[in-house]
Amino acid sequence: MPSFSVSVAAGIAILAAAVYKLIIYPAFLSPLSKIPAANWTVHFTSLWINYIRYTNVENATVYELHKKKGPIVRMGPAELSVNCYEGGLKTIYTGGFPKTEFYINRFMNYGDIKNMFCFIDSKTHSTRKRMLSNVYSKSVVLASPTARATSKAILYDRLLPIFQISSDSKNAIEVHSLDYAYAMDTFMAYQFGLDIGTNFIQDVEKRKRYLHLFFSRRPYLFWTTELPKFTAWMHRLGVRLVPQWVDDATVALETWNLDVCDKAEALLSSPAAGSTPAISYPAIYAVERAKFQEADLKLPPQMTAKDPRQTYPRRLDIASDMYDHNAAAHETSGDTLTWLYYEMSLRPALQKQLRDELLTLAPPILFPTPSADFELPDPKKVDALPLLDAILQETLRRWVSVPGGQPRVTPGVCSLAGYDGIPGGVRVQSAAYTLHRNPEVFPDPEAWKPERWLDASVDELNEMKRWFWAFGSGGRMCIGNNIAIHSMKHAIAGIYTNFTTTVVDAEGIEQDDGFTAGPKGNKLWLQFHHV
Repeated sequence: MPSFSVSVAAGIAILAAAVYKLIIYPAFLSPLSKIPAANWTVHFTSLWINYIRYTNVENATVYELHKKKGPIVRMGPAELSVNCYEGGLKTIYTGGFPKTEFYINRFMNYGDIKNMFCFIDSKTHSTRKRMLSNVYSKSVVLASPTARATSKAILYDRLLPIFQISSDSKNAIEVHSLDYAYAMDTFMAYQFGLDIGTNFIQDVEKRKRYLHLFFSRRPYLFWTTELPKFTAWMHRLGVRLVPQWVDDATVALETWNLDVCDKAEALLSSPAAGSTPAISYPAIYAVERAKFQEADLKLPPQMTAKDPRQTYPRRLDIASDMYDHNAAAHETSGDTLTWLYYEMSLRPALQKQLRDELLTLAPPILFPTPSADFELPDPKKVDALPLLDAILQETLRRWVSVPGGQPRVTPGVCSLAGYDGIPGGVRVQSAAYTLHRNPEVFPDPEAWKPERWLDASVDELNEMKRWFWAFGSGGRMCIGNNIAIHSMKHAIAGIYTNFTTTVVDAEGIEQDDGFTAGPKGNKLWLQFHHV
């Protein structure tokens, strides 16, 4: 009998401890309990937020929650969403908060090869970023012979002729897929040179295959990103939450990217590498390759001798970075251009206004070329055009291509959005979708208004820039923003110097939900008219 009583008492004690730890403390005593909750269940479990993510409605849901509950909302037992600058965006993203496993789960390549985007600790990330920061800098991009030569070739030999055919034949063009192709071709031309990079604009079948492999995996990313251990456990039990073909598609994409890297390596290893013309020079690949060689003189890579895939030094390390960069470039810039053309096509008067500005370039980007020795205008002059810049900025705000939350983890006890004592180990994140819809900073936020960037006072403009988050902020800010802006501005300039556009079919142009998100309908049909 005494032993039975002891067992009962022990059971009650364990139950009481569990109730305290799982219910009483998180709901009533934790510092997070004082923060407005998205749902009553979030004090105890992550089921609610996982359901929101699984059903792909996180961005819209979080936006509505912040409108109702304020700048900080509890999304799970140890998860917060923050939508303010002071005590939020500034603290988290310029304050050294480390990344979470989200980035490793979603963006690591070649099985176990990390890249710049998925490094969790800031020191490792900074070391890798310094290797490439110069080649991606605005001054280098705008002065790059490779960027200038490849931009001209892609505009005049690939892109603008397609729009001329549309104008001559009076046949509409589906531009969303073409925008992905242009974004990939221009980025990879700077990354690998024109000869080694893609030609998705003209090679439609290769473009279709790549885009199918890339986007068909998207519905299954929830499992591998948010619940990787559960997914692996279910797989061991014989239940595949992620079909085999998804893994096969990933391998096919990685193999394709590795083949491109191998070609760049062969070029740079050849005796004729020094005489490679600017248009064919693999600018980004060459810089990271050289930086690794320099670093490895001091610390030889340990994995090279052990991994049979590393057939030359740092093969997979470079390939993982190159894959991450070109995958991000084609999707984000492609979506942005699609929405920009859509908005412009609804506004003939704005097209005329932009064309007048573009014709001030010396020389203007006229098609066909006025002479055999025609060169593009100074990229700095293109970049400095105020209306062109405002149109792109407003598209990046209203139709931000990476609208989802950017998770970080609190490194220790901290204060956020006016709440003190937030413990370490809490997932915290802000989202551009919500930040860009703050009506106090961006009046009438759902409207596309380029003039807001032109008519704002100095103080208003500074405030908009603080909340503008299309490329992130802080040390983890998108490294490729300058080449992306350069590429997009040249496409916009090339089109609206020479053509007007009208919408033929924009069904599904509204934005999908997700970490990255394009138009729901995955299409935009436009008619081009040569001016």
